Amino acid sequence: MSAGVAPGVAVVTGGASGIGAAVVARLRAGGTAVVVVDRAPAAGEEPVDVTDGASVHALAERVAQAHGRLDLLVHCAGAVAVGSVDTAAGTAEEDWHRAFAVNVTGVWTVSRALLPLMGEGGAIVVVSSAAGVRPIPEMAAYVASKSAAVGLSRSMALDLAPRGIRVNCVCPGLVDTPLARAAQERRSPSERGRVDERRGYLIGRAGTAEEIAEAVVLAGTNGYLTGATLAVDGGRSLH
Repeated sequence: MSAGVAPGVAVVTGGASGIGAAVVARLRAGGTAVVVVDRAPAAGEEPVDVTDGASVHALAERVAQAHGRLDLLVHCAGAVAVGSVDTAAGTAEEDWHRAFAVNVTGVWTVSRALLPLMGEGGAIVVVSSAAGVRPIPEMAAYVASKSAAVGLSRSMALDLAPRGIRVNCVCPGLVDTPLARAAQERRSPSERGRVDERRGYLIGRAGTAEEIAEAVVLAGTNGYLTGATLAVDGGRSLH
């Protein structure tokens, strides 16, 4: 599979909004048949919870029946948890578990369910976060889960290479999405101010979902790219 060539069948988790929706739009524009996976999908589509094994198993059966194969799997589903490890103002325990359930276990569960449909030349892209490369304050659970997602993607790249399946990880920085806005509203005024001023970003603006989608498609279609962790974060992870 060469760079820039869209695969035939793709599954995108978290595909109903934000970065996931931008990935879906870009793939469909290139002629890819895309299955959108989301807890709140568009009308007429089946909801899928990546943290629920039965829901994921049903998804795998639908993809098998409708397409018989899978060429690209993109993990965009994500959960945010705000708070430090400080028990006085830290992350709620349920938020901690939810972050890991979606951001790590969900990647593992969906990949295991759909891998039987993927043959040589297939690809998986895990959308983690630049916070998993360079931590940000007041988001300990989110940072930990996204760091784990980076490690999981690297391990998957090693394990799946003998099958001819590539795995890469894309780590977005600040992007204006509903999930990011909700997280920022829950952080302290001082940290919101740092983000508003774009401190630490060499490119002094937020990225767009379309820019991240471009990187995701590159990671999924470049046949010589695997095991990579690509920070698309305006240079913040550099320093």
